[in-house]
Amino acid sequence: MATMTEYADIATIFQDDEVLTESWTPDDLPERDEEIEQLRSAFAPATRGAGADSVFLYGKAGQGKTATARVELDELHDHAENESDILDLSSFFISCEGLTTSFQVVDQIVYQLCGTHMNGMSIGVAFDRMYEEFNKIGGTIILVLDEIDNIGSDDDILYSVPRARSKNYVDDDVYPSVVGISNNLKWHSSLSPKVKDSLYDQSVHFAPYDANQLGSILRRRAEKAFVNMDVLGDDAIPLASAFAAQDKGSARQAINFLRKAAKLASENDEETVLEKHVRKAEDLIEKQRVEEGMSSLTTQGHLALAATTSLELAEKTPARTKDIYTVYKKLARRIESEVITMRRMRDHLNDLDMQGILIKTVSNTGPRGGKYFKFELSVEAETATDILSDITRFQDIDLRL
Repeated sequence: MATMTEYADIATIFQDDEVLTESWTPDDLPERDEEIEQLRSAFAPATRGAGADSVFLYGKAGQGKTATARVELDELHDHAENESDILDLSSFFISCEGLTTSFQVVDQIVYQLCGTHMNGMSIGVAFDRMYEEFNKIGGTIILVLDEIDNIGSDDDILYSVPRARSKNYVDDDVYPSVVGISNNLKWHSSLSPKVKDSLYDQSVHFAPYDANQLGSILRRRAEKAFVNMDVLGDDAIPLASAFAAQDKGSARQAINFLRKAAKLASENDEETVLEKHVRKAEDLIEKQRVEEGMSSLTTQGHLALAATTSLELAEKTPARTKDIYTVYKKLARRIESEVITMRRMRDHLNDLDMQGILIKTVSNTGPRGGKYFKFELSVEAETATDILSDITRFQDIDLRL
């Protein structure tokens, strides 16, 4: 008889782990009924043979923008295949993560259409090739450009595609349009006026979820993710929802809290996800976020962090800006970096506070004095030291004073 593996005895409260991941798309989004109706209004002309309107979906991360686009496009495809004699529909999802120009976006579109990259070609040739492929497909073509704000002000794609018919870039039976999705609420201000005219006549804002909405989202997912709802303590979903609502109002964040809490319970052979697991999950996820934020700082950000860490190791925090600046200047010279002014360095300290890496407190010198700020680490000094030691320019720097 074959020896059983260690996996055979693993007890789990999970039924389908994927339901609590970002890749899983729900069948419906009742918390976004209003936004879905607005998107449906933009798609509706396609059902009458006129092509879909271009539309822009915007809101912070984790608000259901991409899921809404997928759910409503599935509905439109179902209509085209089973109910309509006139709608010939094709849709393409393009993730713009890591793409910074319209050329790169067009290249990805063409690659999806025909498996060919546009390396070495001009932007004009790339657009022409994209429209040639559109003509081969024909009918209504909807491009969903997720995280489109990554292209910044290089926004030709957002002007060209919505105007393709009026500019005779495509045949008469081709109706291309764009669904632009952005997490950056201010990005549209950098777009050219011609793009705003093309895309911003129809825009849909996704406001942050509140705790009740997040609770409903988590309950629907939990019913599919766990063996049964009895594995969740009474406070698990309300607490995960409250944590996320108070921070970002993000469904993604709430789902991560619940998934991590459930994993903590399962790893400890506990059959119920309790309040303690959710609180621990929130702490661990926040710590990971802060650590990732520390790793991705600029050189000047790392110097401000390193100076504060040096004072923390010497037990001299919370420290005033001028004291941190004294250490900052020494470190900047040691790594042969530009020494910026104290005011500019203070801006970096404030940024670190905003990211939750530092803690800023206000102190007063007395009745006749003004206020000043002090800074200290929000994480263990050893954590900051370990992360800085992985940065090439800081590897040989001893942060102890």
